[in-house]
Amino acid sequence: MLTGCRRGEIAGLKWSEVDLDTRQLRLAEAKEGYSLRPLGQAAVDLVASLKRHDKSDAVFARGEEGVAYQGLPKAWERIAKRAKLRGVTLHTLRHSLATTANTLELSEPTIVAMLGHSRETVTARYVHVVDATVSAAAEGVGGAISHAMAQRKPATALKLKARRTVKKQN
Repeated sequence: MLTGCRRGEIAGLKWSEVDLDTRQLRLAEAKEGYSLRPLGQAAVDLVASLKRHDKSDAVFARGEEGVAYQGLPKAWERIAKRAKLRGVTLHTLRHSLATTANTLELSEPTIVAMLGHSRETVTARYVHVVDATVSAAAEGVGGAISHAMAQRKPATALKLKARRTVKKQN
């Protein structure tokens, strides 16, 4: 699983943005600007298996000149149809990643980091590190989704108990 990346981020992904040693993507031009995204081992293995184009830095290059692949929406339609996934879009996959992460009781900041959403704090604008928690989260979520796919049945979502914060009265 490519860690909740947006369709355009995947279509435009460059090898110079891929760091398989540290298991992360360094997206230069994500929707929210520069963004680091952790990769689970399944995604690392998938990306590592891809052949590099001789004339292009695009990960998903096509043609003789290695133009970045732009046919993902139509390809996804064919995949979804074959898999009998009605009403499932590429963006649904991002929601599924977030839902799976929530089911695994990961923190909201961790899920935000996995999806590459912007953070409102000033500190977050300067810190560009994929920490161990976010990397472990990517591994856990990717593993859960890979396991569900290998079993050829949908992952089951657990109903979470509402968490309440009780304030002590002095």
